[in-house]
Amino acid sequence: MLRKCGMLSALLLVCVVLLGMPKPAPAAMFGHSVFSDVEDSLRDADKAYEKHHEHKKGRDAARYERDWIDREHKLEQTRIDRISKEAKKASHHDVRKMRENGRSWKDISDHYRVDAHKMGYGHKGPHGYDRDHDRDLYRHLYKKH
Repeated sequence: MLRKCGMLSALLLVCVVLLGMPKPAPAAMFGHSVFSDVEDSLRDADKAYEKHHEHKKGRDAARYERDWIDREHKLEQTRIDRISKEAKKASHHDVRKMRENGRSWKDISDHYRVDAHKMGYGHKGPHGYDRDHDRDLYRHLYKKH
């Protein structure tokens, strides 16, 4: 009986310690520090990509693809907004022009001396998806209408 009480006390102590520990920052899911607004947009785009991937052959495939592309557009705008805030000399217009002209987020981040990883560069999404090197996605985001 005494042994059971000791084990129960130890288990209770472990639970109290674990519940009292601070929660890891959400950015930890990316393995490095990411701006929170960019991280939120990355997470949304990843979820939309996952849904798109799951329903590629289904009758709702076009809807899931549209949602994914919309989330990628939002991520692109969030990155433009964030780099414009971080680099005082970076205007939204200039950053967008650099993207339209084919510059990568790594190049733009280096140009304005902003950590590219904080912009979510290098993040691998579901199924190893690498949006930063997806030329089809880039063309879709910046196609001329």
